[in-house]
Amino acid sequence: MPWVTENLMNKRTEFAVKALKTDNFRALCREYGISPRVGYKWRDRFLAEGAQGMDDRSRRPERSPEKLLEEVICQMVRIKERHRPWGPVKIQEVYRRQYGSAPSLSSFKRVLERCGMTEKRRVRRMAKTGRVGSGQKASAPNDIWTVDFKGWWYDRDGRCDPLTVRDEYSRYIFGTAGAAERADGDGQSLLRAAL
Repeated sequence: MPWVTENLMNKRTEFAVKALKTDNFRALCREYGISPRVGYKWRDRFLAEGAQGMDDRSRRPERSPEKLLEEVICQMVRIKERHRPWGPVKIQEVYRRQYGSAPSLSSFKRVLERCGMTEKRRVRRMAKTGRVGSGQKASAPNDIWTVDFKGWWYDRDGRCDPLTVRDEYSRYIFGTAGAAERADGDGQSLLRAAL
């Protein structure tokens, strides 16, 4: 059995025509599964505009109270031209100092981007220097063991710095130990405590 497809505009027009003739408006609204407020809206729109009024209307506001004036945009651009390396946060602060109040930070970002006065930040890759690991991958159990501090938290005895020793291949944890002696730099005693 094929799906029944209904044209929403036809359904609204059908409702509005029946609404003009009915004695029990609320029962008609229940029959169509809409609230009386919506029913009155469609009936009144049909009376005012006819079948063309049954279309969905744009939800975009007709006017924006926060819309920037051309003069404000020009002032923003002038400040940015004087201070090319500055970003929108500094430009907004200068604007606020010169003119009292300033538009939102997102407005500054949007205006400067539309004027082509911003540059995308380069994403820098992390350097691999300073890493303790060798970058090797384990190919069998017990091939490589790792020793790692897993962060810290406070318990009833104070700060706890757990040290773990695990197999890189199977990820099996051989042992953990609280590392109270971490500050002394004696890694051998910590490793013996974990094992």
